[in-house]
Amino acid sequence: MDVKVKDRKKEVEYLRMACNMAELGINYIQADLILRLQERLSQLKEGKFSIDDGVKIHYAWKQEWQKYFEEQAKENK
Repeated sequence: MDVKVKDRKKEVEYLRMACNMAELGINYIQADLILRLQERLSQLKEGKFSIDDGVKIHYAWKQEWQKYFEEQAKENK
């Protein structure tokens, strides 16, 4: 499952490249999830991240990527 270059966000791509250069092999989609988690963590006071926060972020992330790949599959037919 590849994300088209035209659809990639710079901040996600930079994180992906930096992690891979540091020998933390992640793909674009995983880098996107990490950035979403980081954004939420930066909004919270220390130690206030909850399971509910994690579940909401993961669910929204998963839904968005599922929709993206379904749309890509329709375009490729």
